[in-house]
Amino acid sequence: MADALVSALVSTILNNLDSLFREEVGLAGSLKTELESLHRTFTTIQAVLHDAEQKQWKSEAIKNWLGELEQAAYDMEDVLDDFKSEAWGRGSKVSTFFSLQNPLLFRLDMARRVKTAREKVDAIAEVRSKFHLEEGVVGEAGIERNNDRETSSLVKESQVFGRADEKGEMVSMILRNASHHDDLSVYAICGMGGLGKTTIAQLVYHDENIAKAFDLRVWVCVSDDFDVKRLTKAIVESIDGKSCDIQELDPLQRRLVEKLIGKRFLIVLDDVWNECLDKWDRLNQALQSGGRGSTVIVTTRLEKTALMMATVPFHRLGCLTDDDSWSLFKQKAFGMGTNEGNANLEMIGRQIVRRCGGVPLAIKAIGSMLRFKSQESEWLHVRDSEMWNLEDEASRILAVLRLSYEHLPSYMRQCFSFCSIFPKDYVMIKDELIGLWMANGFIPSRGQLDLHDMGCEIFSELTWRSFFQEISEDVHGTVTCKMHDLIHDVATSIKGYECCVIEPSERLKIPKTARHLFVHNSSSSRNIMDLSKLPPLRSLILDSNSGFRCTSNISSPSSFISNQKYLKVLDYGDRFSNPAFKNLKHLRYLRLHDPNVKALPESISSLHSLQTLILHWCQALEMLPKGLKNMKNLRYLDLKGCSRLISMPVGLGQLSCLRKLNMFIVGKDNGCGIDELKELALEGELNILELFNVKNSTEAKSANLIKKQNLRSLWLSWDIRRLTHHQHGNDEEILNALQPHSSLKKLCISGYQGVRFPNWMMDLLLPNLVEIELCCERCDQLPPLGKLRFLKVLTIRGMGALKRMDSGFYGDTESSFPSLEVLKIDGVRCLEEWTTMNGREHLPLLCSLTIIGCPKLVKLPMLQSLKELSLIGANVTLLHSLVMNVTNLTSLKLSGYFEPMDLPDGLLQNHKHLEMLSIDSSSLKSSSDLLDNLSSLKCLLLQRCSQLESLPTGLQNLSCLETLSLFQCEKLTSLPESIQHLSSLRFLRIGFCERLSCLPNEIQHLTSLSTLEIMYCSNMMSLPQGVRSLTALQTLRIERCPHLERRCKKEGGEDWSNISHIPSIQIISDQ
Repeated sequence: MADALVSALVSTILNNLDSLFREEVGLAGSLKTELESLHRTFTTIQAVLHDAEQKQWKSEAIKNWLGELEQAAYDMEDVLDDFKSEAWGRGSKVSTFFSLQNPLLFRLDMARRVKTAREKVDAIAEVRSKFHLEEGVVGEAGIERNNDRETSSLVKESQVFGRADEKGEMVSMILRNASHHDDLSVYAICGMGGLGKTTIAQLVYHDENIAKAFDLRVWVCVSDDFDVKRLTKAIVESIDGKSCDIQELDPLQRRLVEKLIGKRFLIVLDDVWNECLDKWDRLNQALQSGGRGSTVIVTTRLEKTALMMATVPFHRLGCLTDDDSWSLFKQKAFGMGTNEGNANLEMIGRQIVRRCGGVPLAIKAIGSMLRFKSQESEWLHVRDSEMWNLEDEASRILAVLRLSYEHLPSYMRQCFSFCSIFPKDYVMIKDELIGLWMANGFIPSRGQLDLHDMGCEIFSELTWRSFFQEISEDVHGTVTCKMHDLIHDVATSIKGYECCVIEPSERLKIPKTARHLFVHNSSSSRNIMDLSKLPPLRSLILDSNSGFRCTSNISSPSSFISNQKYLKVLDYGDRFSNPAFKNLKHLRYLRLHDPNVKALPESISSLHSLQTLILHWCQALEMLPKGLKNMKNLRYLDLKGCSRLISMPVGLGQLSCLRKLNMFIVGKDNGCGIDELKELALEGELNILELFNVKNSTEAKSANLIKKQNLRSLWLSWDIRRLTHHQHGNDEEILNALQPHSSLKKLCISGYQGVRFPNWMMDLLLPNLVEIELCCERCDQLPPLGKLRFLKVLTIRGMGALKRMDSGFYGDTESSFPSLEVLKIDGVRCLEEWTTMNGREHLPLLCSLTIIGCPKLVKLPMLQSLKELSLIGANVTLLHSLVMNVTNLTSLKLSGYFEPMDLPDGLLQNHKHLEMLSIDSSSLKSSSDLLDNLSSLKCLLLQRCSQLESLPTGLQNLSCLETLSLFQCEKLTSLPESIQHLSSLRFLRIGFCERLSCLPNEIQHLTSLSTLEIMYCSNMMSLPQGVRSLTALQTLRIERCPHLERRCKKEGGEDWSNISHIPSIQIISDQ
């Protein structure tokens, strides 16, 4: 059932009207009268909207009334947006516009349009009286207490799956702390609805050891109303086992203290929604009188609540594993022998379980519903239906999950439900999501707080309330997240009539109420979808894999887009056409990612409402619109991948709202210098290019980088991208003046021609760095980077003057590089010495090392923690000493040795843990023992092994091998019969092996093989009959192999009978 969210929309309209009244004295005559009347109407309606939105789920009449009101409100918003956009197009204020020609005609026309829309709203508003709606019912006060949600401590442990470890960990922690802690301990279990937080608490509550350890145990279901008096009374009554007649809080709490004093108690507060610290403090004070080791367990969906109440780090409850999910489902759906033994139902059941995403509530509800359904068609209906369309038990799932939604204020409900515009399992980027919320007007203004900051607060709130999961932040400050499939179902059940995900291959009908459309093309389908009959849209997102390829009946895509005049969000997909942007005056979010577009139309700069402009991977783009400085509302300008951009437009520093700018090219002309960055409060990632255009340190300092505390990633580049000549005489003073804020996490310096690093690097004034990349050709000494406690990734590239890495590199600490995990040394041609400091710990966590083009380096320190090693163009002496001494490797890549000698015998004899081996070298010979002892090897890649005539004999012992790739082994004439022993092989790829004429018939024994690819093997004559026996083979790809192409033709090919059983056959010829 859809959920009309009119209150947030009405609030937006009232804010817009207030803004007009506050800023513009030019409103006069009938226009002012109509706008004032409209304000009164919406103010009156707003008073009852919260009550109406709560009651719409029980009243179809109220729901329909809200739907009509929502449509009328949208129409009115369009009128007001037209008014504001027209004014912005002619001047900065509406009063300025009124001073231009025809102000009277404009006011009359606007008054007429406002009156028409207002009369429609008035007619709808008059109906509200018959619903007897209450005024001022807001937020949680409007949420009815539901007795079905009340819990008790009772649980049947035999019916719980997959929670034994979590129960055991919590029991052990409670008992351990109970013996050592004098103060009250509070444990919190946090997670989305339906995961089983209450179940974990019940299991702990009834554990035998817990029961013995505590004098008193009390269970209280808190739910929505964290009323201190009610909860105090509930605890007292639970202890006494009878009702309590005391009505006042003070005597109640004194009675509770009497009951608890000196006794070790365990109190469970289940289903807590309270976020008010004062309320918790008032209850907590009465609980401090218990004996040593007294404990409270809290279950909550709200991370903020868990952080507020818990005295130890809270436990975030995860989803069940696939096996535990199936066990629970099987107990419910196949219990008492019903449906048992039906293989088809089991297969369908496993597919249904996967859709439940490990949420016990969903698994139990759907399993219980299916217990009494024995027809495959009934199970298939459940598998293929969306959750909100199911009846009976399944409807309870969304009802439980919706509780979190009902606790949100209306504007957050809008932001959350809008997320249904994305497909399930879609990775959402925080800043782009906030940009979409801003564009659609979902983020309310709050005093002087910037809309972006308010959006960040909303994102954090939705995260704390478990609506978002898999939160991740990279060193650039880019935050991503996902929604659980069931949470996505909740959002779709609320806003699915407005937010639609369309897969062209499904030929779905777009509802007339659609306002936000995501065109998704995840499949290889070429089915066509007609977009020409779409209703007026607010958001149109064409997935980068689809663009306009999936549309028809649109002779001119640009004309189609231009006619969507109320569009606020446009994501163009991967094919840019040039619409008349001047018609899209409401556009606030524009995303283009076309690798072929060289210039953007100047008309883009007329989009005065635009807040977000994303130009991802427009690799051919050379110029931005000259009038960009006029786009005063622009907050995000994303130029990632725009590698051919020549310069920035003049006056970028005038964009005072700009928060994201990941590329700035320093120019020589006025208005293009680095001083344009001075007043911009930038955050996230910033790449400053062509720093050779900075004249002196004063100019460099004007960039004010040291004040940009929200920058997370900074790339400073002197690299010359075009054929010009520049002097680098003052690079040192310029870099010294470009000191960033200490909060920076990633720093890259490239093309720097100074001899020394600046003081702020040598003195380590950036203590929070996590990643560093240095490409500074003339520097012969590195900063003491070993002292950086949080450094995880270090790349040293092209430092031709660097000869040694010694004590100055490690620093004077007891442990050097305590967090470093990845180290890459590339093209440091003169590096001869890498020493260690005796008696000190160094690189304890280093797991990945890459050395490229360091021919003079012959010795490395002992690196026992190393797991992944890549040596490219390295000295063979270094190879031997390093590989022989590091025996815990799981991945080894060897490539391009300078010395034409064999790989040493016994090189890998002790590498029993090696899982991936890649060799790209002429040093490998057929007689090599390299593969003899690699019992764990899963992936073997041999490339450009020009001396290899046959594969080493050790191949037959690789019983775990899953992937074998042979590429450009020009002397290889055959594969050995022993290939039959590769019982785990799933992927076989052969390419550019020109002397290879056939595959052995023993290939028939590769029963796990699923993919076979043969490319550019011009002498491969035929496929063996043994291919017929490969029943697991799903894909056969043949490319540029003329003999095989002829023999594998479906019509008359000699080998067709050997391959006809393979589901996917791809044959690519020269023609």
